[in-house]
Amino acid sequence: MDEKFVKKFWIFVLILLIALCYVGMNNMKNYAEKYKSQLEAAKSLLTDDYSREVFDELVAYNDSRTPMKEESIDKFHENYCPNVPLNKGDIMINGGISTDLTLTFKVAETVGEKGLIIGFDPNVRIIEQIEKEVAESGFKNIKTYPYGLWNKNCHKDLYFQDDTDASLIFRKSEGLYLPATLVKLDDFVVKENIPVVNFITLDVEGAEMQALQGSETILLKDKPNLAISIHHRPTDAFEIINYLNGLNVGYKFWLGYHGPYSDKTVNVLLYATAK
Repeated sequence: MDEKFVKKFWIFVLILLIALCYVGMNNMKNYAEKYKSQLEAAKSLLTDDYSREVFDELVAYNDSRTPMKEESIDKFHENYCPNVPLNKGDIMINGGISTDLTLTFKVAETVGEKGLIIGFDPNVRIIEQIEKEVAESGFKNIKTYPYGLWNKNCHKDLYFQDDTDASLIFRKSEGLYLPATLVKLDDFVVKENIPVVNFITLDVEGAEMQALQGSETILLKDKPNLAISIHHRPTDAFEIINYLNGLNVGYKFWLGYHGPYSDKTVNVLLYATAK
């Protein structure tokens, strides 16, 4: 065999082994170490000590599944951070509207008759159930659409856990897969002639980043107040904060850790306002 070829072959093998070792060592890093710089950047943008404490607890949960503290649960309801107001006459986008409409009805009362809640869920059957309950409630300021929110207009098969409002677009598991329509919010508000968006809340089971990317024109133009779930994917804890800050809209950030308490799951929302 040619000596030069053998030499080149072994050099290639050595380079490949070094690369594999590097990848292996990088994969062995824990969450907090692997994303240290991104986490530090996100934490530095939080406005108060409570938010930074909740952030540290969320990092520990993502890193080693250390349970967040029950005593850290905030005293205000979801979407009602005192620093990020929800006002009379507001038009709210509710990505991931739940079949438990307690909070939705509370928001409907807050925004009043001149306000509007626009709710989304990609499961058509869930939307039908919600529409029935809304009609029975008498509220006229709640509209719902059988769409998921995404960074482009498309169709995907989503997993629905027991046919409930919990579609996890990133989870590969046994369950019920249904075709779903996903929409880019920037295009949706133009098509539906919605003049302004004052508030966006997202609990879309891991698709929060894509939903925000599909709302970038709205974020830049209307600077809506935000309440965004950042607990579904470990990287959301820093990616969403850093992404929103990178838009240079002038957002200030707070966190809210909401109940009910569980040592196995968390419910953390990022609140933001530029007003």
